Amino acid sequence: MLIGERLKEIRESLKLNRTQMVSGTISRSFYSRVERNENLISTGDLMKIMYSHEVPMVKFCQGLGNTQPQLHVYHKRILYAYLKGDVDALDKIYHEGNFADSRIKSFIILLASKIEGRIEEAKEIIQKDPSYSCLQGNDWNEENLWFTFFIIDLYDFNQVQNLIDTLFNKYHAKDVDECTMRLVSRILVRYLDLCFKQGKRNDEMKEAIELLKLLPSNVEFGVYKILATYYEELLDGNFENAQLIVDLLQNEDLDYKDMAGK
Repeated sequence: MLIGERLKEIRESLKLNRTQMVSGTISRSFYSRVERNENLISTGDLMKIMYSHEVPMVKFCQGLGNTQPQLHVYHKRILYAYLKGDVDALDKIYHEGNFADSRIKSFIILLASKIEGRIEEAKEIIQKDPSYSCLQGNDWNEENLWFTFFIIDLYDFNQVQNLIDTLFNKYHAKDVDECTMRLVSRILVRYLDLCFKQGKRNDEMKEAIELLKLLPSNVEFGVYKILATYYEELLDGNFENAQLIVDLLQNEDLDYKDMAGK
């Protein structure tokens, strides 16, 4: 399936006309030519259109057939390299990647800085790059959730608190796809870990735990539900029970430290 055909398919599934589809992004006339596969559309404009209707880019790309979403592939490679503290692997991804999202290049540098302990340098990247400002607002698409998991600890705690409140308002008790909910769950686990490391105690911690406990009872979310119980035991001061949960996870080769992004 060509990009124009996929755009038309998405638009019709959303029950939108062409004017509504591109409102606030590109011109209707240009979009019409893209749908007819007469013009090419830039990745940036394509992302703007999809995100304006809360359609994840991965979902868009999946509908193209055998075309594998490149950014999704690099997500996994970057995650594994970061969790292993492998700067060389990140450097390899940096030099070979032709990324759809322009932030990926600077983001890889940011992660390498974190791994090597250059935290102030990592914070400076966030402060100087305006594209990260969306993480402090309401632009919560799949890619931004993925970014947030890695950099939540680079913001001060008040900013983190505002970010978590935004997530609660958007995702609490609402139906979302499994991929998005996994990303939200990872962020909540990371948030709980930060709270304990910084000696914070608040109502949002309890709300995060409850949201994790309400996740579907299937394999995809099992470890997050277990971690909800782990942090609940810590919050209640039941440290022996918490350690039993850690032992259980490690016996099953499920390291809770990976889930918290350590």
